[in-house]
Amino acid sequence: MESLKLFWLIMKRTHGDRLMIGFIIFYIIDCLCLWIFDPGLDNIGDAFWLGFNIATSIGLGDYTVTAPAARICAILLGIYGVIIVAFIPGLIASYYSEKTRMNLNQSIKQHYEELDDLTNMNSAQKKQLSETLRKEREAR
Repeated sequence: MESLKLFWLIMKRTHGDRLMIGFIIFYIIDCLCLWIFDPGLDNIGDAFWLGFNIATSIGLGDYTVTAPAARICAILLGIYGVIIVAFIPGLIASYYSEKTRMNLNQSIKQHYEELDDLTNMNSAQKKQLSETLRKEREAR
């Protein structure tokens, strides 16, 4: 659950929530326009399938846009789809970067707490703490 909260925080920080909601709304409207303008699409399901192929740039070729107005809709959906497809890996990278930073901060906080209690540690505990800090420093 904490991972989902972190992911949503990153979505809000990068305005990805607005971008995704905007894309979903645009996708629905654009697919409706494709269905209305293109005589080759028999039902709304075909329009959504074509829209998916365009937005993800899969282009299976089972439907072809023929009407000029539908072609404009397809171009706009293709451009917006490329933006979304490019945004998603960046969002995932930001999530893992933030998670790594949080783990590092937690580790530093734990070591500060241990160092605060240094006077109450025996020599074996001090040696263990020293080894742990040395290994972490070498790992970076």
